[in-house]
Amino acid sequence: MQEIQFDYFRGMEAEQYSFYCVPKVLFTAECFKSLSCEAKVLYGLMLDRMSLSIKNRWFDEEDRVYIIFTVEEIAELLNCGTQKAVKLMKELDSNQGIGLIEKKRLGLGKPNVIYVKNFLVKEKISSEQEEKTLENPENTQNSENHNSRNVKTTIQEFPESQFKNSENHNSGMVKTTNQEFPESQFKNGENHTS
Repeated sequence: MQEIQFDYFRGMEAEQYSFYCVPKVLFTAECFKSLSCEAKVLYGLMLDRMSLSIKNRWFDEEDRVYIIFTVEEIAELLNCGTQKAVKLMKELDSNQGIGLIEKKRLGLGKPNVIYVKNFLVKEKISSEQEEKTLENPENTQNSENHNSRNVKTTIQEFPESQFKNSENHNSGMVKTTNQEFPESQFKNGENHTS
């Protein structure tokens, strides 16, 4: 059997297999479409920093992992100015952006602590909220709470200003009338027309 000679990694060669990962869902999910590509890359950089934080045991009192990533470090890594770095942070921030990160000020000249949030949890919550909206009849847009005995319909009224400004306010409008049926026609499943 022939012996294979493997070469050593030298200098920066060890870095050739280090990659930043950016979650695919940031590019495919509708809820992330508003994020710029640079903000998505920044989020990937922050996810990479999470492994370093775990290694250093950077956990708060609630056992949440946090990172320290200054605006200057972000600007240097992304090869941009500090204003651009601040803008990208705002896109991700929970106060002014989509909510993928949450910043906590420590004060006293210390850098801000950044909590990188799980991108999958937000989508899960959105799905649960959609289900609740569909299940909850109070969320439907009705003008009154109609039941099987009350067949009276209502018309949504619009203020005069929502129609075209013209001399003839009736132009283009169709006159409609509502017909009300007596309640007795609907008792015992009877449906008589007169």
